[in-house]
Amino acid sequence: MSFTELPPSFWGYALETAAKLLNIAPSKSIPQTPYEIWHGKPASYKYLRVWGSPAYVKRLVGDKLDSRSSLCRFIGYPKETAGYYFYDPPSKNFCLEERSVLEKDFPSDSRMMRS
Repeated sequence: MSFTELPPSFWGYALETAAKLLNIAPSKSIPQTPYEIWHGKPASYKYLRVWGSPAYVKRLVGDKLDSRSSLCRFIGYPKETAGYYFYDPPSKNFCLEERSVLEKDFPSDSRMMRS
């Protein structure tokens, strides 16, 4: 959490994401993950993201000349649908999106929380 420069109020999102990862992670003590026991099939790891990482998320509204995406932070996975939760620091808004483009220079990017 310290690498992301997100405020302490985001700890709840971090804990939910950690719990999700623990439920799909393999263990030496049991032959199946909790996800496999509950759903009857192994979990997919292809959708996983690094918590707090910067990502470009498409904006739905705006002028023709405005930027079509905004630089947000990934903060978790929704329980009820596919996609990702993002936080937009400049506007202080939260959004749920299915697609995003991750930044490559994380965690060294410190410009997000200052804008």
